[in-house]
Amino acid sequence: MTVTITVEREVEVEIEYTPACRGARDSCGGVRGAGPPLEPDTPESWEFVKATLDGKEIELTRSEIKEAEQQAREEGEE
Repeated sequence: MTVTITVEREVEVEIEYTPACRGARDSCGGVRGAGPPLEPDTPESWEFVKATLDGKEIELTRSEIKEAEQQAREEGEE
């Protein structure tokens, strides 16, 4: 017989943070970067890289990944 139980364990999750970046701007009146945008601005992003448990890489569900990314955002704001 096989049974499945849930045991809470601490999982280490690696999240990659990319800060927001202002896109390139044209010059205006001789002032470099003061004109209209040449490229769109890039918003900041928090992206899941991997999760490990006891040194072994494991898979997480989408909801677990979203939860980890949200926690990273909250901790990054502190």
